[in-house]
Amino acid sequence: MTPIYNHGIRIPPLQSNTANNGNLPTLNLNFLTKADITLWDGKQYMAFKQLEGLHVIEVKGTYQTDWRFDLLLPDCFWLLFQFTGHSKRDALSHTALSTGEYRGFYSIRETHNIQVKAGKTWMVLLGVKINDTTTFTSEWPQLVKPATIDQPYFSSINIGYRIRQIFEKIQQVVDTPYSLYSKIHYHLCQLLDVYHQDLNDKARSAHKEDIVIYNEAIDYITEHYMDEDINKNTIAEKLQVSSRKLYRVFEGKHTTIHSAIQTIRLYKGREMLRETDMSVDGIAFQLNFSTAHYFYKQYVQRFGHSPSKERELHRKKKKKKH
Repeated sequence: MTPIYNHGIRIPPLQSNTANNGNLPTLNLNFLTKADITLWDGKQYMAFKQLEGLHVIEVKGTYQTDWRFDLLLPDCFWLLFQFTGHSKRDALSHTALSTGEYRGFYSIRETHNIQVKAGKTWMVLLGVKINDTTTFTSEWPQLVKPATIDQPYFSSINIGYRIRQIFEKIQQVVDTPYSLYSKIHYHLCQLLDVYHQDLNDKARSAHKEDIVIYNEAIDYITEHYMDEDINKNTIAEKLQVSSRKLYRVFEGKHTTIHSAIQTIRLYKGREMLRETDMSVDGIAFQLNFSTAHYFYKQYVQRFGHSPSKERELHRKKKKKKH
C-alpha cells in the first residue's frame, strides 16, 4: 500500500486486523481536533497539528506489530515524550526511549525515521522550527546542535513530576483561533527549561560518579600495582563498570589507565631506591617494567633525573640530617 504524506510526515499503512467502526478516537490533547487525525484504524491513531512553526504529533494505541513513520520537517528541535511503550530514532541505539522517558533532538537531515515497538504506545512529539541556533542555545546552552546524526547527544531523562505538571496544563488547552499558538509555545518553553535543567543535573551527577570511579580505580591500582595482569579490563571488572566507562573517566582526567599504573610503579620505584640497596635492574623487574632501560627512561621523564642520581641525592640528604 502507498504511504500517506501529510504536512511533513510520511506514514506507512498500519498492519492491523481491527475494523474501523467509524467512530473517531478521543484525542488525549484537547487542542487537537478531528481534522488533525492523520491515521486511525479503530485501535491506533496519529494526530498532527502545525501552529506557525510549532509541530505537535501524538501517537497512541496498541500496535500489533512494529510500526514507523518519517519526519520530513528540517530545521526543528524536537522533544519526544515516551509516556508508554518503546521507540527508537533512525535505528540508532543511543536514541532508544522506554516508558516514562523523554529526550530532545534536532532535525539534522531531511528525513528522520521514528520506529515504534509493538504493544501499547503513547508518545508525543513537540517540535519548534529553529532559524537561529545561536539565539536558541544562548538561552539553553546544553542544547548545542551536534555535528552529525550518529553523534550521541541529549541524554534520555525520566519523565518527572515537573514534566507531568506541564503536560496536564497542555492537555487542558483547547483549540482557539487566536491564543492557541501562544499557549502551546509558552508551555513548550517551560518544557525546554525543565529539560535543560535535567541535562545539567545529569551532567553534574555523572561528573560526581566519575570522580568516585576514578578514586576507586586509583585505590585499586595502589593496592595491586605489582599484579602482572593489572589493566583496564581487570580494574573495570573489579569496580563493576564497563571498560569503556573506565576509559572515559580517565580521559576526563587527561590521562590513561596505563599511565596511572606506571606512575604509581615509578613512585614505588623511587621509594625502593631510597630505602633499599636493590639494583635498578632488580627494581625494574620487580615492578613489572618490560626492561631496565624502559624503567630508566620513564623515571627520568617523571622525576627529571636518573634512578642512580635519585639514590645519590637521597644519601646526601640523609648525611646532612646526621
